[in-house]
Amino acid sequence: MEKEKEIIEKAVSKFREGYLCSEAVLKTFADAQKIECKYIPRIATGFGAGMGRTGFVCGALTGAVMAIGLKYGRNMPPDEIENYERCVAKIQQLFKDFRETFGSIFCRDLTNCDLTTEDGRKKFREQQVREKKCSRYVEEAVKMLLALTKE
Repeated sequence: MEKEKEIIEKAVSKFREGYLCSEAVLKTFADAQKIECKYIPRIATGFGAGMGRTGFVCGALTGAVMAIGLKYGRNMPPDEIENYERCVAKIQQLFKDFRETFGSIFCRDLTNCDLTTEDGRKKFREQQVREKKCSRYVEEAVKMLLALTKE
């Protein structure tokens, strides 16, 4: 696997190129793990901007959740209970770490914008929230993800 710093830089680069936060995190992790799936990043698209711009859970965080699922998820429910428990524990730790770092897990709190409205999206653009804040959420989500998936 690539070095952590390179992976983090690739995720931020993908985000700056125009990928959504959720897409950049999931695609970068999958690429680093050499996981090929024609649905990545497509499956992550709806999770951007707090799930379809609703401002709920940060897209960088949900991208990381999907990435944890790629690594630790199960293929044969209900037989793989150990995989499920490991996956859940890592996701809970991810949420805890993200909340401790940023004070919230919610896009609307992190961006201070209501992306469901044109005014909110205008504020997001004018204040360059994507560049000034969201790229850091992508960076830190990947950093946390890599720490949780080292084994």
